[in-house]
Amino acid sequence: MQQFQTEERYSLETLLPINTLYDHEHGLTQEDVDAANKLVLHIERTRNPRVPQVGDRVRYTTRYGDFHGNALIEAVREDGTFSICLCPYVPFVWRTAGGIGCAVSGGPFTVVAPQALQPAGTVPGNFYDWGHCGACGNGAVQFCAEVPLWEYREPEPLYGDFTTERWRKIRLHKDPERRDGDLYRGDCISFRTEEEFQMFLSDYEGAVFPVYDPKSVIVWCYRDEERAVSQKEWDALDAPVTERRLYNAPQPVKLVKDRERHTTVCYYVRPEYAVR
Repeated sequence: MQQFQTEERYSLETLLPINTLYDHEHGLTQEDVDAANKLVLHIERTRNPRVPQVGDRVRYTTRYGDFHGNALIEAVREDGTFSICLCPYVPFVWRTAGGIGCAVSGGPFTVVAPQALQPAGTVPGNFYDWGHCGACGNGAVQFCAEVPLWEYREPEPLYGDFTTERWRKIRLHKDPERRDGDLYRGDCISFRTEEEFQMFLSDYEGAVFPVYDPKSVIVWCYRDEERAVSQKEWDALDAPVTERRLYNAPQPVKLVKDRERHTTVCYYVRPEYAVR
């Protein structure tokens, strides 16, 4: 069932901005443009909004809450299931009798039954094909075609509705002996005391989950955003003043929760540098 059709998508002028390195090395030609347009036409004409196919994209959420918004259906296995690359690089593409084949680097890879994928609209998908110079260094031409987007969530989620699509996920290790000076330490974050940790949970709407390691926890919380404002804007903000270390020095800040974006915005007065 042919649902996606297009006229010629690219010209030399519109294909060049996404292929500047190729153009520098080999020179983008009209032959390259024509080849890209033929592949775009073939890809879009062979898509089906009700049947997932190789080359389509997937919004994939693992049972650990990790969200991958641009996963790729990269192959059909012998048993009819799909091989899906969760974090793909731009795939190389070629024509097949009923659609396209893809070769992709990246990972990890997982397997999903076709009937488990739910339609979620369409999305621009990036692809590569070798240019007029053939397979050589920097010899791939990139282009974009409209493809179906699908949704899949692994069953039995460990953290309910928490996912990294809208929430921040932090793994913390607790060291009661404070051998490095911190009670909790994770990637790019640490807390010296339990009081500091509890204040963070309050400021960032945090929820704590145990894991198999009794000395570790998973924290789901609001994302953090810093925003510099003028003194006038600072004074107008209706929020309590607290303290945070910014640029390696403690300074007053105001925290405002953006509940729609699941983000706590940290406002501070923008430093004014005198012109000498």
